[in-house]
Amino acid sequence: METILQDIPACLGSGGRQSRRWPECDLHRAERFDADREQFMNPPQATVGSRSQVFDGLVGASVPAALVSKRDFLIDPSRFPSEGNWAFCRFSSEDIPAARLGFQRGGFNGGTVERTPSLSYLQMHLEFMTREGAVLWVPSGIYPAERVRTDSQTMDITLDDAGRQLFSFRGWPKIECHFRSADDYAEAHLHFDLQVVTVLPDCILPHCLFAMWESMGEVSGSIRYADRTVAVSGKVFFDHTRVMPRRHSVVPRHMYVYTTLYFEDGSGLFGYHCVDARGLPIEYYCFGIFLDAAGRGRLITETQLTHLRVDEDGIASGWQMRWQMADFSVSTHVSVRRSAILKSWGTPDAPQERRQYSIIPLVLDATATVVAAGTARTLRGYGLAEYFNAELWPADAAAVAVDIRT
Repeated sequence: METILQDIPACLGSGGRQSRRWPECDLHRAERFDADREQFMNPPQATVGSRSQVFDGLVGASVPAALVSKRDFLIDPSRFPSEGNWAFCRFSSEDIPAARLGFQRGGFNGGTVERTPSLSYLQMHLEFMTREGAVLWVPSGIYPAERVRTDSQTMDITLDDAGRQLFSFRGWPKIECHFRSADDYAEAHLHFDLQVVTVLPDCILPHCLFAMWESMGEVSGSIRYADRTVAVSGKVFFDHTRVMPRRHSVVPRHMYVYTTLYFEDGSGLFGYHCVDARGLPIEYYCFGIFLDAAGRGRLITETQLTHLRVDEDGIASGWQMRWQMADFSVSTHVSVRRSAILKSWGTPDAPQERRQYSIIPLVLDATATVVAAGTARTLRGYGLAEYFNAELWPADAAAVAVDIRT
């Protein structure tokens, strides 16, 4: 049985993520807290060409990935206590329609309660959405962040344990990615061909500044679980996250929907819609980036989320989203392919039921109406999303980035 939540008021600012009632931390990656700086501010409205406080690239400007500064795509532990890479993959295969994988080196606190998490915290996800169900290896907190090896001159990131490589990311803007579970049950060999990179608006949270850029590109390779190997191809939404500990006097996030979609004509869209504990949009973090088939991007800061449905587990099962600007709009109807958990492991308390893991990757099918200069087109779309709800995934669970071995 599904429940339709109340429509969310239109957001006239920039970007966010939503959830069944409304979360206070960003969980697409690991969380860290160290409030050694304090700022009291009103978050700026995102505009094309404004400056990120973390990246050299301009907010909302889509540039060829080959031209991105090394300072913006390399991991730099000397500058950033928390940094990571994440890939949201949507494949054409019906056997394995999607995968989410990545890491965050160093925790951060995206919640409202003051905490001091471990600098050694390493968040890791290797997750396949298969026809039979979700295969989820999430050993977050098991391996110390210091074991992640990086190169100061080139994209070469590895994690080894007991003589076995658990993940590697090599090359730019063509990235060879290898990721496998410690018990060798699950493995991904993927090639990412990134096309353009867009710096997103900075996310100002009570105890940190969360920044990221995103790139849509091609993905191909193979995925194995148990004794089954499947060739895959499709689109990847690859992002690089950086977090700086800072205090801000801002309204905390309580829920978000993070959506990535690609369309049949080669265009794509990604963005956040985020609300506070009252269900009101957090305007500066409600936005979308639309990329046309040629890689030209538009930052759209007027958004509206409606008809958000949740299933019996409290997880989003569909929604409608509209992004619009003066002479351009995108309206989407999104449905989620429900997936039970087939296998989940990596930590002693790995969730065994779907209702215990509300941030499970959401495989999307969509239709979109794109209106440009008065001409409307209807397109089929496919994607992967993340739904965060603080009432389903408490801030304590999401934001306490401590080593579970201690």
